[in-house]
Amino acid sequence: MPQVSVVVPVYNAEKYIAETLTSIMGQSFVDFDVHVVDDCSTDDSAKIVQEFCARDARFHYHRSPSNFGGPAGPRNLGIDQSSGGYIAFCDADDLWAPYKLELQMAIARDSGADIVSAVVRDFADGENPAAFVRPDGEVPLTSISHGRLLLKNWIALSSVIGRRASLMTAGPFNSSRTHIAVEDFDMWLRITGSGGRVIRIGTPLVHYRKLPSSISASKSMMVRKALNVIGEDYDRRGKGSLFRLLRPAHWILYVGTSAWMRAIRREL
Repeated sequence: MPQVSVVVPVYNAEKYIAETLTSIMGQSFVDFDVHVVDDCSTDDSAKIVQEFCARDARFHYHRSPSNFGGPAGPRNLGIDQSSGGYIAFCDADDLWAPYKLELQMAIARDSGADIVSAVVRDFADGENPAAFVRPDGEVPLTSISHGRLLLKNWIALSSVIGRRASLMTAGPFNSSRTHIAVEDFDMWLRITGSGGRVIRIGTPLVHYRKLPSSISASKSMMVRKALNVIGEDYDRRGKGSLFRLLRPAHWILYVGTSAWMRAIRREL
């Protein structure tokens, strides 16, 4: 049984999936397996993934029985098919630093955190991302509380490793259409809302590829969806009426914080 299982949902990602899987294959931490879940792609994604499976026995290909229309369903299938005590997530067009899992597993073991995430740097499609620079010395760490998450989703999915037990207790990713592109935010709020601990590494470990066709490309839509998820969190805690009063303030804070992180620091 591997220490870490990596779950990668794929849908028509033939242009990028080989580069993504190569960055996973090249990890300095080697005790992992990879579960790529194909959401009924119509391009050559399956062929490319299966070539990786033939080269490396740690890689496994799964095809969903029907198209989910979003990544939450394939992620849930990947978790079900995996056995690692920790689960790591990576989208089909993102890139990992070669020491990502090594650094995160050391921090996860030392801290006992339920989720370990990291800074993510974005880059435009067709642009060469800046080289990863392995931190020299003590790594900056930040605790991401439930309250901080209510102001911004500080946890980029492709940067996450999480305890299987914590993810399973929180429940599956919400695969409804209303939660597409915010199903991960919903998961982090559920984990931290029940006392789960999240640590964010303050050094970039993931390159996030910005695509015009990305589900999350519409900023105004993403803010509306994020606020809906925050509202559901207030409802779970019996504070729905309070959120309705605070929604305008949440909008301003969420938009302002996200804009600053992207424009000034190019971080997610």
